[in-house]
Amino acid sequence: MTRASPPALTRQAGFTTPEWLLGIGLIIMPVVVIVASIAPWYQRANMATLIAQETARVMVLADDWDSGEAAARMLAFEIANNHGFTAGDWCASPAPGCLWIGIGGTAPGVIRRGSEVAVQVELPIPGVVVPGVGEVAQFQWSQSHTERVDDYRSIEVPGG
Repeated sequence: MTRASPPALTRQAGFTTPEWLLGIGLIIMPVVVIVASIAPWYQRANMATLIAQETARVMVLADDWDSGEAAARMLAFEIANNHGFTAGDWCASPAPGCLWIGIGGTAPGVIRRGSEVAVQVELPIPGVVVPGVGEVAQFQWSQSHTERVDDYRSIEVPGG
């Protein structure tokens, strides 16, 4: 009786390196790009919320609409500047790729007891942030906030 020898083990030398590179390139790198994109999305969304809330608060505490709007826009510019935006990033009307703030309310132009001031902010958010390359694509994010003028606030009445 002859004993059968076990099948010869074959070596597949050199296949580990290409598989490793493909694994990193096709699995790990897309995950890194997605994770790197989350922080700017979150930061810009929070910035829009902060601008809307703080500017609306400045407006309802102002003595009149014009001075309130000037102070609110200055505060919005300061917050945006702290997040890397410049004066050239602002637009007069909503448009893709730029920062815009709209201030209105139940009685635009007048601050009176019980009225509401509404602030809307639009800003660009990078779609994907590729490490070493930068931002690729972007989309507009809109945030609004409404603040009520205190019903018992003492507001000076002109001529009275």
